[in-house]
Amino acid sequence: MTPLRQIRRDPIARETLLREVIDGMERTCSYCGSKREDGKLFVYYTEPDSVRPRRVKHHGEFCSKSCHDSYHD
Repeated sequence: MTPLRQIRRDPIARETLLREVIDGMERTCSYCGSKREDGKLFVYYTEPDSVRPRRVKHHGEFCSKSCHDSYHD
């Protein structure tokens, strides 16, 4: 498992968007159906500010943040 990387911080909503890189050789992007050349896909999480943060996994595996955003809009 790769470490999570902070992608965006929203101070108004008091939450952070995180991304994990996964091996996507057998899978395709949940939005556009394409594969990345390096064989990696991304899984996104939201982590709210709190004493006990509870990380929420977003549905799907994506080739880019723009595919993630389009899928979840």
